[in-house]
Amino acid sequence: MFRSIFCMLSMVALLAGAGSAEAEDKPGSQVVVEAGLVIPYGQLGADFEKTRLGLGASQGLEIGFSYRIFLSETVSIAPTFLFLDYGNYNGFDEEIEDFRVQSSSYRYCAELMVKMPGSDKTPRPFLAVGAGLYRNRVTGFYQDNTKAMDQSVNTMGYSLRAGLQIIGLEFSVVYNINRFNTWQFYQSDYRERYNWDNLGIRAGWLIPFGD
Repeated sequence: MFRSIFCMLSMVALLAGAGSAEAEDKPGSQVVVEAGLVIPYGQLGADFEKTRLGLGASQGLEIGFSYRIFLSETVSIAPTFLFLDYGNYNGFDEEIEDFRVQSSSYRYCAELMVKMPGSDKTPRPFLAVGAGLYRNRVTGFYQDNTKAMDQSVNTMGYSLRAGLQIIGLEFSVVYNINRFNTWQFYQSDYRERYNWDNLGIRAGWLIPFGD
């Protein structure tokens, strides 16, 4: 579904950029610095002890930055880097006593944004879609024994974001699709299916770059 949305919005962006390039001046590029709250779903947030593949992650923090290039006054594309650090699962085992399981994700993406025309001093709603490489990492201990774990999985991920911009600031809500197969997070003879979807609430600072 997200691939179809991304393709459709890409076509709209290209047409909008081509059609408006001669009719209006494009804004200068921007550096966007973001931070926010992330809420895990699926096996990522499921109970570590009661769910077979659960990793017990809780709400965490997200930080990132983008370099936004405008195709027109309302359409832009941005290479983006994000780091998500979920809340740890803290447990106890008679042999190893206190332990924790830590989940995190590095994301290297491209995001396409379409926003309403208008003045930067008034609220401007926007819609954005993104796609890229997600590097998901878990450190701590496996569920079914006391063996230490430090494993990472690379997979493609997708996002849909909506929000508004006003006076150099950006506020948004984003849903990330992050699903993959791996044997690395659980001791088994075959690849398990994981859902690392998350909801994010972000605030960003728009820094003009260039003229």
